[in-house]
Amino acid sequence: MILSQKLNSTDKWKEYKETIPEFDNTSIRADTLLDHLNMTKDTSDYLWYTFRSSLNTSNARSMLNVHSHGHVLYAYVNGVHQGSAHGSHGNRTFTLEKPVILHKGPNNIALLSATVGFPDSGAFLERKVAGIRKVSIQHNDFTNYLWGYQVGLLGEKLEIYTDNGLNRIQWKKFGSSSRRPLTWYKTSFDAPEGSDPVVLNLGSMGKGQAWVNGQGIGRYWMSFHTPKARPSQTRYHIPRSFLKRTGNLLVLLEEEMGYPTGITVNTVSITKVCHYVSESHASAAQISCPQNQKISQILFASFGTPLGDCKSYTIGNCHSPNSRAIIEKACLGREDCNINLSKHIFGGDPCPGITKSLLVDARCSRH
Repeated sequence: MILSQKLNSTDKWKEYKETIPEFDNTSIRADTLLDHLNMTKDTSDYLWYTFRSSLNTSNARSMLNVHSHGHVLYAYVNGVHQGSAHGSHGNRTFTLEKPVILHKGPNNIALLSATVGFPDSGAFLERKVAGIRKVSIQHNDFTNYLWGYQVGLLGEKLEIYTDNGLNRIQWKKFGSSSRRPLTWYKTSFDAPEGSDPVVLNLGSMGKGQAWVNGQGIGRYWMSFHTPKARPSQTRYHIPRSFLKRTGNLLVLLEEEMGYPTGITVNTVSITKVCHYVSESHASAAQISCPQNQKISQILFASFGTPLGDCKSYTIGNCHSPNSRAIIEKACLGREDCNINLSKHIFGGDPCPGITKSLLVDARCSRH
């Protein structure tokens, strides 16, 4: 990966703090907690649950308890962020418990439920649920209470991640006020020279979404680590077709407390391609180099039962000794090649009666 541009100039960044809705400003009302998926209907990841509660005493320290069926929850009391919680892939349900300070008189509680994708198939799909299921403050249960709802965020509704929607709100200078979760950031950058793939390194961010010239490039979640204590992904591909030569608009919705000045634009030079396919799933393997590159070397080839994957591999108990020679003859000097998974191509069946696979690792070089 080659560094192309650092986006570390605070003067080039602008920010907009997403509006935290209040109960009085909501148009959808219900006397109970409604399902997230049924309310948003795949139009947004976000659903606001709001209600108003009055106290006769001031500075009452109480415990806010929210049970959710997923996926993520952010809690606000009188517009101030109180905390967040989330489930996991194996168990999406979770409970948020936070001590909060309530004022004398009316208090506005806003709970933002967020999802990180929807199931698109499977049995009993119509029974899938998400969102808040129970809410209590101290010993008061607000589950069957008058709730106000807002589907999506204001920034989404106004499409402030596009050129047309950009000026529908007032952007402020980056760092002009105290940092807080749920903030939009924008800047611009020039496209890197050349034709290599372009990626955005979002390793300095927390959780949110990113757009380039109005095109979404995906959700990111840097603060949620794998068992190896690191994010599962930090680099996000920007198709060259999304980019202009100069002045590309980058907008991010940061749900947590990320640092946009740590973002970089990089290019990726692909020098190796690997293909691993079983004859039970496909009849041929295709090896293809990036544009303006050709296959210059076969690093590994095995037709039989190769062990491992494209990251780490070795010859298995079943292996055709002609594998490398056959692949070299079919692929060297070409931008791409197709190899049929046939015992006749490889000069016979190295292990009759066993399902065989082909693993090829090749090096690409410029013409």
